[in-house]
Amino acid sequence: MSSQFDPIPMASSEPQQAPVASDEPNPIRDAITEAIGEHRVILFMKGTPEAPACGFSARTVAALQALDVPFAAVDILPDPRIRQELSAISNWPTIPQLFVGGELVGGCDIVIEMYESGELAQALL
Repeated sequence: MSSQFDPIPMASSEPQQAPVASDEPNPIRDAITEAIGEHRVILFMKGTPEAPACGFSARTVAALQALDVPFAAVDILPDPRIRQELSAISNWPTIPQLFVGGELVGGCDIVIEMYESGELAQALL
């Protein structure tokens, strides 16, 4: 079972600028951090659990669904800043990214390895 939500502000038509380290509010980073904190299991992916937009996201969703684990999902495709901020938070460059209990588990390859070894089921208990 999965739940989907969109806590991330959508892109505006204004030109994008490179992020600058400052004390200015960052609503996208704040929304990502909040989503990770609010959901025990959350997957940042391309597309949705019902319609993954890449094979890696599809494989990760399939592993979670095979374990019948409820999870939240965020589509990173609507706004390139989501991926940029997520990677800055997690220090992980690829998508999908699975978080459990506020901690990054990893991407598709790690999730699949953990699924096959039974470690993912234990981590999700």
